[in-house]
Amino acid sequence: MTETIEQKVDSVVVGVAQRPGTEPPCADGHDVQRRGSKVCAAVVDGAGHHEDVVRYSSVAPAAMTHIGMALGGLAGLITAGQMAHAYGTPPHASAVYACMEPGWPTAIHWIGDCRAYGWDGTALGQWSTDATMGQWLRRNGGVPVEVAKRHDNWSRLGLAQASAATCRQVEIPEDVRLVLLVSDGVSDQVDPPTMETLCRRHATDPQALADALVAATKEDDAGYRDDATVIAMLRRTD
Repeated sequence: MTETIEQKVDSVVVGVAQRPGTEPPCADGHDVQRRGSKVCAAVVDGAGHHEDVVRYSSVAPAAMTHIGMALGGLAGLITAGQMAHAYGTPPHASAVYACMEPGWPTAIHWIGDCRAYGWDGTALGQWSTDATMGQWLRRNGGVPVEVAKRHDNWSRLGLAQASAATCRQVEIPEDVRLVLLVSDGVSDQVDPPTMETLCRRHATDPQALADALVAATKEDDAGYRDDATVIAMLRRTD
């Protein structure tokens, strides 16, 4: 007699890729946590490459996904933020968190300049807004565009300052099936048309998409390439 074993098909398929930059060690971190059909994911981007920053960025994402699974994304960011104060000088880090579950919008929480994107099958939309001095100047400063651009690499807030007042959140509609979480090593070094082309090409294969996005990161004019991390989350329809 032949025994038939039913294979469970995940309702959310996840691809993860990371490419260290030209300055070691890598200070990006990531984690994915599953419970049944619910998936929580997080990307953390530490500022600099001090050993405390690298260690913090490696442990904070799992705190975000585990607390987030139980209590929600805001609690996940705040808890991970409090962990920064275990160091003599709290490391500065940006973070983005997503929770995807069938029947619900995708919940996004973030602080700093890690980003969340959504591909709706036609266009790639940015759903997060960078918490940088450049973005603050655009909204409030009345300064020339080139001045604001010079301050885009200055994150005004990081996980160490995470609170209900400083963290941002948004819901991506359920019909936007493909969601990307990226560190700024991707968003700064892969132009939007390239990102959109890769989403169109790999829309049904999150792992291939994540791999392609980090491979597309380029060195700047000074020969520097930042750490790059991608988590691609696809909501299945079958």
